[in-house]
Amino acid sequence: MQLPLGSASVGPDVPVNGQIRFNQSNDKIEFYYNGQWNSVAKIGQVPIYTDTFITVDGGSTNDFIMTNAPRDYVSGEETSVLVFIGGVQQRPVDHYTFSSPTASKHIYFNPSATGDAGQQIIVIHNINSTDAT
Repeated sequence: MQLPLGSASVGPDVPVNGQIRFNQSNDKIEFYYNGQWNSVAKIGQVPIYTDTFITVDGGSTNDFIMTNAPRDYVSGEETSVLVFIGGVQQRPVDHYTFSSPTASKHIYFNPSATGDAGQQIIVIHNINSTDAT
C-alpha cells in the first residue's frame, strides 16, 4: 500500500474523515478529521505529563490548575486526558470538565467525584498527541 502523496495545498476536492495522505511539504503522514488535516507522529517518542492534586475539603474546592499541562484545554476536550481520584478512573464530563469556551489549564471536578479530603487526584496529559520528539 502506498499513501497518496502531495503538498500541503494539494488534496482531495472534498476530504472526508478518515482519509490519510503523506504531506510532502512537511514530510508528515496526515489524517483528515473534523474539518482539518492532522499530523501523525511517524517516529520518536511522545512525552506524557502528569499533574497531582490532593482534595482538601471533601469536594467544595473543585477547581485546580494543571501546571504541567503541555497546552490549554477547552470544553469538549475532556477525553484528551485521563483522570484518577483515589486510584479510580473518572468519566469525562460526568466527573470533570474544562472551562468553556476560553482555553486554559483549569480542570473542574464535580464535587461528588472528589470524595473525602485527602484523596489523590492524578491527571495524565498528552495521551493523544501526535507531536513526536
